[in-house]
Amino acid sequence: MIKFIKFIWMLSMLAVMGVLLYENVILQPPVTIKIDDVGGVFNLSKNGFFYLFLAAIVVFNGILLILGTVIPTLPEKFLPIPKRNFWAKNQTTRRMLLNNFKLWIKGVGIFINLFIMIYLVAIQIENGATPKFPFDASILSTIVLVLLVGWLLLFFAWFGMNKTAAEKVRVEKQN
Repeated sequence: MIKFIKFIWMLSMLAVMGVLLYENVILQPPVTIKIDDVGGVFNLSKNGFFYLFLAAIVVFNGILLILGTVIPTLPEKFLPIPKRNFWAKNQTTRRMLLNNFKLWIKGVGIFINLFIMIYLVAIQIENGATPKFPFDASILSTIVLVLLVGWLLLFFAWFGMNKTAAEKVRVEKQN
């Protein structure tokens, strides 16, 4: 499961980078970003648009990568997870926490990359680069948001009452 989530996360980063590179080729300057429905518009140069979104992709994924490694190593009283006394109990549970938390945080990264990709395609359509492309960003954004909420709720199930993890620790301690 860990390798599958890592693969999907890397695939989502490559996909969002591919969309960004494609848009860098097809969009005509200035790139117009619609901020709200009232008429808020933000114009960027083609290079400014590319580097802004490249920075967003790198920063968001970099922060998640750092958080996935740092948070599980915090002292018990600073762990922002349910059942922290169980997860900070010994080296085995800490190792399991590190693996599980990295896996969960990479899932969050997948959804962030999907949001960025949807937003990039919406910008591409708004700028007239693909005028006959049927795309509704609000529906896709809602679907991704519902999936993200489900993934966030999984956090409490995963790190709250984890009998499988407790049984695994008990078996490893006996051996």
